[in-house]
Order: sequence, then structure tokens, then C-alpha cells
Amino acid sequence: MPLYTVSATDNISAVNKQQLAQLIVDIHCGYTGAPETFVNVIYWEKFPLKAGIKYHILATVRKGRSQALNDELYADMRAQTCKLLNISEQQLDLNLVEVPASWVMEGGHVLPDPGQEDQCDWLHQAP
Repeated sequence: MPLYTVSATDNISAVNKQQLAQLIVDIHCGYTGAPETFVNVIYWEKFPLKAGIKYHILATVRKGRSQALNDELYADMRAQTCKLLNISEQQLDLNLVEVPASWVMEGGHVLPDPGQEDQCDWLHQAP
């Protein structure tokens, strides 16, 4: 968690997948302070999307952050993704969906609410 599902109407090159995944991690963690190990990115290629849309990103994130932070994350993710993929903003459909942290497990542990990561001993243990 978070889970970013990237759907594309065509194939995505390995380079673009790596660059986009790193961009998502950097933006998400930069705004939220979430550990990088929490971020997951999956890809669906040759996926049917609405006319004119080349990419759709469904960002499923932990509930509990301010609307202002979510709005900033959304705007930056949208702008930087379009720049990286060399597409217009009209060709990207981006949705941010919040779910309670208690609905998600990472490594067999229920995730903490945003901002409570420092209280998770399991998070700081070596794998």
C-alpha cells in the first residue's frame, strides 16, 4: 500500500515502466513520508480505455491525509507522469482512492494510519 495500477492502451517499454515506477515512488513518498517499501506499482497493457485516453492510473492510498496534501500529490503526479510519458493531460485518466489502513497488510502486518509508521516495530526490523 499504496497500490498504483497503471493501465495503458499499448505496450509500455521496460525503461518507461522502471522510470514511471520510480517517479510514482518518489512523488508518493515525497508528499506522504510513507516508506518506499510500502509503494506497489502494477501494469496492465493493451487495456481498453475511454476514447482519447492512453493511460489510466488508479492510485489506492491510505485514508487519513489532508485533502490539500492529496490534491498536491494528485496534481504533481499528473503533471510529472504526462511529462515522462510525453502525453497531454487529456490522455491521462488519474484517480486517487482512499481506503482505511486497517484494510491493508504488508508483510503479514496491518498497516498503520498515515503518520503512525514510527510506532510500528515490525516496520523497522531487518527482513
